Amino acid sequence: MNKWILPEGIEDILPEQAYWLEIKRREVVDIFLSYGYGLVIPPLIEYHDSLLTSRSVDLDLQTFKLIDQETGRQLGLRADITSQISRIHSTYSNNEEVNRYCYFDHVVRTQNKESKGSRIPIQAGAELIGASDIKNEAELVILMLDVVKKFTVKKIFLDLGHVGIFQKLIDSANLNYEQKKRIKDLVKSKSSSEIKKYLNNIDVSNDFKECISSFPMMHGSIKNIRKNLDQLKSFNIDIEKDIDYIINLGNLVGAEHDNVQIKYDFCELQGFDYENDIIFSAYIENDSEEVALGGKYDCLENNTSGIGFSVDVRYLLKNQPVEKKLINKSGKWIVESDNE
Repeated sequence: MNKWILPEGIEDILPEQAYWLEIKRREVVDIFLSYGYGLVIPPLIEYHDSLLTSRSVDLDLQTFKLIDQETGRQLGLRADITSQISRIHSTYSNNEEVNRYCYFDHVVRTQNKESKGSRIPIQAGAELIGASDIKNEAELVILMLDVVKKFTVKKIFLDLGHVGIFQKLIDSANLNYEQKKRIKDLVKSKSSSEIKKYLNNIDVSNDFKECISSFPMMHGSIKNIRKNLDQLKSFNIDIEKDIDYIINLGNLVGAEHDNVQIKYDFCELQGFDYENDIIFSAYIENDSEEVALGGKYDCLENNTSGIGFSVDVRYLLKNQPVEKKLINKSGKWIVESDNE
């Protein structure tokens, strides 16, 4: 066995791409600052329980654990930065204050199937904590699209959703955690036939079976989504308000990014499971993988809510052309000029 082989999903960034990445980092941080977001650099490693105070099960599964040789306590390598931002806000800020934070850093994950092949993604992200009105939430989505545009000139597609709608439906039935998780995975796959097959084997009402089985059609145009509204309202009257809110949010974002195609997808249940309200994701042309994810969540140990996003910089690094090339000439790395 070659001792120099890296673990699966762990890779180097060589000078050509590292130079491009540094240029983009500076540009992105400048965008964050122009919106009033302060840059923070949380530690890569923390006490395990501090990283998981959001009670996210899937985040726990993606977190590497190790023992602190000094104290014997369990530590974790961060798999996500949002929980750290929440801790920073709780520790250093007045909980009644509105705060804006941003970051550009690595995370480390135990599995690469949810990380597009890399277990050490580089994330550029922002979090807005303490303000929950629609204008502030639109600000976050608009900012996310501004950041994505720094990495690509391709057409961008935005999916808007609301995980709370699915949560309201699933909470109306007496299901255990494993059943809820399985239904969530099936809804994400948009397979109505598989959903029906699974629901026929568990004890739920026929109305619930019919509603969840048709839930995969809750994407695309607003016209398609409203076809099922009456059925959804029969489980929870607030669902109509949630849908109207998302439509208004899309209108605000579209006014600032009229070249971005906006779609509505209430089966969009990506990201970690601490998100409990609006969610959104960005895609680029001819690519089925999302390049940015965001959503709304509850902060640590108080009633404050936050909304944030992260852009998958490492994935974009692999799939976008490098604008300024760094080349090796006679043992020295130099920037290639346009006339060479």
